[in-house]
Amino acid sequence: MPAPARRCPISPRQSVQARGRPPTLPKMKKSADLVRVNSLNRIPKMSTYRFLVLALFLATLACTTESTPPGTTAATTTTPPNILFVLTDDQGYGDLSLHGNDSLDTPNMDAFLRSAARFDRFYVSPVCAPTRASFLSGQYAPRTGAIFVTRRRETMSDSIQTVAELLRDAGYRTGLFGKWHNGATFPYHPTGQGFSDFLGFTLGHFNDYYRGELQNEWDQLVPFSGDLTKILTDTAAHFMLRETEQPFFCMLTYQAPHTPVQAPDSLWRKYQQRGLSDYNAGIYAMIENVDAQFGRLLDSLEAAGVLDNTVVVFSTDNGPNGDRYNRNLRGRKGQIDEGGVRVPFGIRLPGDHPANGKLLETPAAHIDLLPTLLDLAGQGARTPKNLDGKSLVPLLEGDPSGFDDRYIYTFLQGYNFSPYPGSMRNQEYLYVRRGADEHELYDLHEDEGQQKNLFGQRDGLGREMADRYAAFAATVARPDLVAPPIDLGAAPGPIRLLAHEGEPRGKTRFRETNGWANDFFVDLGQDGALWPIRNPRDVLFDVQIAYHLAGDEARTVVLSDASGNARTLRLQPAVTEELPVADRVPRKEVYPRSWATATLKDLRIKAGATALTISGPDQPGLWIKELTLMR
Repeated sequence: MPAPARRCPISPRQSVQARGRPPTLPKMKKSADLVRVNSLNRIPKMSTYRFLVLALFLATLACTTESTPPGTTAATTTTPPNILFVLTDDQGYGDLSLHGNDSLDTPNMDAFLRSAARFDRFYVSPVCAPTRASFLSGQYAPRTGAIFVTRRRETMSDSIQTVAELLRDAGYRTGLFGKWHNGATFPYHPTGQGFSDFLGFTLGHFNDYYRGELQNEWDQLVPFSGDLTKILTDTAAHFMLRETEQPFFCMLTYQAPHTPVQAPDSLWRKYQQRGLSDYNAGIYAMIENVDAQFGRLLDSLEAAGVLDNTVVVFSTDNGPNGDRYNRNLRGRKGQIDEGGVRVPFGIRLPGDHPANGKLLETPAAHIDLLPTLLDLAGQGARTPKNLDGKSLVPLLEGDPSGFDDRYIYTFLQGYNFSPYPGSMRNQEYLYVRRGADEHELYDLHEDEGQQKNLFGQRDGLGREMADRYAAFAATVARPDLVAPPIDLGAAPGPIRLLAHEGEPRGKTRFRETNGWANDFFVDLGQDGALWPIRNPRDVLFDVQIAYHLAGDEARTVVLSDASGNARTLRLQPAVTEELPVADRVPRKEVYPRSWATATLKDLRIKAGATALTISGPDQPGLWIKELTLMR
């Protein structure tokens, strides 16, 4: 008896409509009183006629092709699998009901992890950007250049071969939707690192999760209104269901539960009623909101028949962003202990793969994702040489022998590389180096919570591990590492010089001291601020300045390319205001605000210029948000 014809998941008309807006996904199993979302129109890459012909052809082909023969699974056919990688932001190991958190409901994440190959000891970096660089590159973050989270220290070198580039070269469509945090300008932007489709933000955090402007693959600003978590989910679904002639690699990198604490009303009230602090109630509400969207996304892929041949990966980027339940693990985000770097990780393989549903105790890490995905895609030969990571496929196939003597390393950097604080783990022990002469050793089988320091008590084991850690740290050390300049010759359109990408001088300072994402310069003075640049040729730019100027008097600012070429612009008084936000608790980051703008025409920046500066008189009251260079 012939196999039944495969069900056609999307009609040709629906396919064409999907080019203009995200597809309709199944309703959530739980109501969450989400804010209504406005559709985001993407710019089409082909004519309507050409796409209609292609859609009709593909739909006919899909509906007349026989299903996978009995006795085989999608994973064993010659069709390359699709790949979906879902990453949340600041969700720790304990931020799952599956991991013993009785105050939090995560039914969809729990169900997925139970159905996947779940790694109970999976390690990332202590903070966001280095983790993301390691996931993308298969290397420890210092090798990539992404050692911190702001001031361009989060930028991953464009010489790195990313998993997106390697899969793209193997014929995959590549898309990233959500947070990037590995470079704000070209060629470090997602489209310069292997992603053909992008909608999200390049910075370390976003100011408002219900309205604002996202960036797309052309670095255009796209206004949105509604729940950003849902918008990113819908846009990722749009990308995955849009075409069928190529396999896809989709990264869905949610912004939540990173602050600011903004969550749907019903979920906020739910967790308040459980007696949690306002902060933790908001964080848990954000996590459950992500959980609902994650479940909705998987339901949509299953209904469309796409999930049958899709590798799905779920993880997070570091420990919890606050003191809350984290089982008994010591530490949180920004720390090198178990609680700062041990996170949920699950990988579900297509079909009835025997690894699905298993709990694996072998330690693994972010550096393993790239070689693992290339192997699963049948592209293992493309794996770059000398990676720090190794493919987890042997583990998934039941062979742990190659992982017995493995060590996994953790580095916590600031603006410059240092071998400490740092840590190292193997199957049984955790070594911690907190300072030049501060060493700790823990038996993770007996003391997961790091309560008993065994350094000096295990027949020299502590010193042996200290020496091993120091030797390896020396191989990844980057004492000469500097943040890359902003390349004025690489960007196809306007170039945004954001304040936190620059360097304040003299009396000029950041509003929130550290210069996190979205921060701005206040009290611009004679020493001003500068942005390191790389400029391959003489070019004229119109420069738009986003500013705030208190008082009644205009003020003159000077823009210079640091080669003696300078121009002045008179700024008129303009008092700007903070915009209303839906924060549940006060934030540490700057609040969004309106900005006045003024434009200087025809600023010449000479070939070889290494910096662009802006300065003014030593008077308080002048704030600078960004400069936008327009050819």
